[in-house]
Amino acid sequence: MDEFEKKGRNDILRSLASMLLFSIYVLVTYHVALGYIDKSKLVVQVIRLVLTGLMLYLVFKGYSWARNLFSVLTALSMLILIPAIFNDSAIENKIPLFTGLIIYSLALYRVNFLASAKAYFEYIKANR
Repeated sequence: MDEFEKKGRNDILRSLASMLLFSIYVLVTYHVALGYIDKSKLVVQVIRLVLTGLMLYLVFKGYSWARNLFSVLTALSMLILIPAIFNDSAIENKIPLFTGLIIYSLALYRVNFLASAKAYFEYIKANR
């Protein structure tokens, strides 16, 4: 693996780790805002977190179908976040929405359009 492919691997790893950390943040802040732990919601959110982690792992391993699924789900998440930004709530309530939108858009860009990421995915496919 040359330096360009390593750069792509590191960029992808940073983006995917950011998405996983954002998912953990959403899980924790939901229950903190409630003031108690809703066990039924916690189970659903932990399952979602595990599935997200699995999908991100498969994207990192270079599976094309996982990358396509990741792209579609990330784009849908961004489409859900955009209208929420324009509602009439206070700006401090929108900071997590802006953060999520930035993390998702950077991850989507890096996985699909970054030249070093494409080189990394080609390297992974060639050595599988």
